[in-house]
Amino acid sequence: MDIIWYMFDMIGTIAFAVSGALVGVARKMDIFGMAVLALATAIGGGIVRDVLLGYFPPNSLRNVVYVTVVLAVTVIVFLIYNSRYRKHAMGPRSRASYLLADALGLASFTVTGASAGFKLYPELPIFIVLLGTITAVGGGIIRDMLAQRIPSVLKEDVYALPSIIGGIVYYLMVTSSWDSMAVYGAFTVVLVIRLLAIKYNWSLPKVGKTKPVAK
Repeated sequence: MDIIWYMFDMIGTIAFAVSGALVGVARKMDIFGMAVLALATAIGGGIVRDVLLGYFPPNSLRNVVYVTVVLAVTVIVFLIYNSRYRKHAMGPRSRASYLLADALGLASFTVTGASAGFKLYPELPIFIVLLGTITAVGGGIIRDMLAQRIPSVLKEDVYALPSIIGGIVYYLMVTSSWDSMAVYGAFTVVLVIRLLAIKYNWSLPKVGKTKPVAK
């Protein structure tokens, strides 16, 4: 289980590092700014998760691999977007890359957060689900605040909801006879819902525009 957890944690770290670096590209930041956003996105949610679990220093700061991987991803993204192939990477393709990386990170970190919560507090389903969601969206919130954007979780088309559903699926599976498939099931549910939401522009209800009341 530790190997599987580490695998999903690394998938999430790489995916969110890509999405953070791409936001830096979109905001016309230099390579340092890109690295800051990549680090915030990739390890921010995990740091919040570990602090809530009382695990300090956080795992991503104990193991040099996480920061090294994030910085390596940042350099690769920088080189791609600073090369002669830049025009092929910009535009709709860049947006698609960002959304796919963000969806992969969301699914991976939902699983690692929920499974870490279950390992320590299996009797607290609400905590498990919320820990998975916080781990998944926490880094993105920090990234968007640093980039001076409204956090995606507050306005994006069905963003946090897939993570919540994935956390519930994980808990139901891990407490049943499907426990060995819980991480894969939850990951798949989050990824599929998020990708469908992107494809079909699903969104949660919003307050519509209202006409001023005549006096």
